[in-house]
Amino acid sequence: MLFKKTAEEPKILIVTDKLLTGYDAPVLYAMYLDKPMRDHVLLQAIARVNRPYVDSEGVRKPIGLVVDFVSVLRDLKKALKFDSEDVSGVIEDLDLLLTDFLVKIATAKAEYLDACEGGGADERLEALVYGKFLDPEPRKAFFEAYKDIESLWEILSPSAELVDHITTFKRLAQLYATVRNAYADQVGFVADLAYKTRRLVEANAEQSGLGNLTKTVTFDVKTLDALRDSKGSDEGKVFNLVRGLQKEVDDDQANAPILQPLKDRAERILKDMESRNVTGLAAIDLLGALAAEKEMRLAEAKASGLSADAFGVMIALRDDPALTGGEIDVRQVASLIDELRTRYPNALLNDDERRRLRGALYLPLLDLNDEDRTRIVDLIMRSLLS
Repeated sequence: MLFKKTAEEPKILIVTDKLLTGYDAPVLYAMYLDKPMRDHVLLQAIARVNRPYVDSEGVRKPIGLVVDFVSVLRDLKKALKFDSEDVSGVIEDLDLLLTDFLVKIATAKAEYLDACEGGGADERLEALVYGKFLDPEPRKAFFEAYKDIESLWEILSPSAELVDHITTFKRLAQLYATVRNAYADQVGFVADLAYKTRRLVEANAEQSGLGNLTKTVTFDVKTLDALRDSKGSDEGKVFNLVRGLQKEVDDDQANAPILQPLKDRAERILKDMESRNVTGLAAIDLLGALAAEKEMRLAEAKASGLSADAFGVMIALRDDPALTGGEIDVRQVASLIDELRTRYPNALLNDDERRRLRGALYLPLLDLNDEDRTRIVDLIMRSLLS
C-alpha cells in the first residue's frame, strides 16, 4: 500500500472496520476516532499509531496521536475491560502531558539556563559547556532531560499553551545542539533535533546570547600559541584543537599514516582532561608539544624520501624496545613497505597474498626472538591493511 511510503500518496486513509487487525504502517502518526469502539478493537485501533518510526533524515516519531471525537477515551478503563495494570499508560491525555511538560521545562530552565547568568554571553556559555558539562555524567543527564522535554514539545505543538514557553524551549534546544557539537567529532548546528524543534531553531539561527563554540582550528604551533593568549576556557580550546587535528587526518589521507598516531595521543589527552586527570591548561601544554612533534615529523618524512606509509612504519619501529639495540636496520625494513604493497596489492582480501606478505616481513626480522618478531610483524600488517 502506497500510504506506507512517505513520498507517495495518499497521505490520509478513511477506515471503517478493516486495516485495524494486523495493519502495520509505522509512518502513521495521527488517528481521528469518530465511532464507538471498545475492548480489543479499540486497543488494536489506538496501537496503529504507536509504531516506532525514523525517516530517511533521522527524524524520529516520538509517539502516536489519537484525536477522540466521540469521547471513547474519556474512561479508558471502562472502554477496555482488562486488568487496570494492563491498560495503565496505554494512552495519556494531552492535559497530563502539558502538565508534565511545564514541570520539566521549568526545572531545566532553573538548572541549565539560569545558570548562565553573569558575564558576557560567550563567557556564560563556555562556563556551562566546558565546566558543568565537561564530566560525561552531567552531560548525559542533561541530554536525557532535554530529550524528554523535546518529545513532549513535538507531541503538544502547536498548542496555544506553549506560546509563553517558545523562547525558553528554543534556548534549551540551542544549548543542547551546542553541547552535542562541542563534544562531537562531526559538527552540525541542529545536531539531532526533532522535526518541529529543528524548524523552530532554524527559523532564527542566531543563538540569542548562547554563542557558537564549535569552531575548528588548525592544529599547529602558531595557532596553539595564539590560542594561549586568547579569551575563553582552556577546556574549550583543547576540544577545538583536537577537533582540528581530527579533521586534518580525515582530509589529508596522504599523510594519515604519519598523523594518525599523533591524533590517537591527542584524543587520549582529551580523555584525561574529561576525566579531570589533567587540567585544561596542562592539556594545552601537552598538545603544544604534540603540535611541535607533528611539524618535525612531517618535515622529517619529506626529507626521508619514504612514502607516508613507510615512514609511519619506521617511526613505530624505531620506538620499539626490541629494535633499539641496532641489530635490525629499521629504515631498511620500512623501505620494504611500498615494494610489498605493490607486490601483494590484494592482501586485504586475498588469504594467499596475505600469507605471502606476512612471510616476506619475517625475513628482515630473523635476528629477533619469536615473540618480538611476531609482535612487530603484526604491527606492520595492521599498518599495511588498515
